[in-house]
Amino acid sequence: MGLLHDIQASVLEEGSDLGPILLKVRLLAARLGSQSLADWVKHESEGYPSDAPLPDYRIIPVSYTATFSGPFGSGIGNAPIAPYLIEKFAGKKWNKHEMRQSIAAVDDLLATSKDSGSLRINAANLILLLQGKVYEDYACNDVTGRVSRAALAEIRHAVRSRVLELTIELEKSVSEAATIVIGKTDSGLPMSSAVA
Repeated sequence: MGLLHDIQASVLEEGSDLGPILLKVRLLAARLGSQSLADWVKHESEGYPSDAPLPDYRIIPVSYTATFSGPFGSGIGNAPIAPYLIEKFAGKKWNKHEMRQSIAAVDDLLATSKDSGSLRINAANLILLLQGKVYEDYACNDVTGRVSRAALAEIRHAVRSRVLELTIELEKSVSEAATIVIGKTDSGLPMSSAVA
């Protein structure tokens, strides 16, 4: 089986790990000389540096809850804060989280957030930005930001889907892509159609 078809079969196999699949796509990109594909696969495998553009599927929504204390020992715990208020007092960027970690890190975060259904993110700086603005005469003591587990699963699915789409497009537009084979013949010699 050629490398391209091997990648497609791996992507379609339920529960298959994306790490080895991305390594195969990286090799395929190198053999075909596709720098844009190689860059995308490298970023998905190793994480996106801060100066690299991030695909839309890696920008995910964040929801916030906070604890407030008021006069005479009163308080409000675990109060949801509307995205409108977050944007108004802290800025638009707080409502979205840029998931720049590698796909392996996304998988790990999915596994560790299994019980809670969400992943907490650091929102400590929001305490100062929301102080006295959400509830009049109430101090903001704690803010918790959460990213849903479903958003992380969507990232993983988007990567799988993109790998499948790219290999299908390569198969249609670059005929030699399907002939790339890795390995040796039964005689132990490199295959003439193989790219070693």
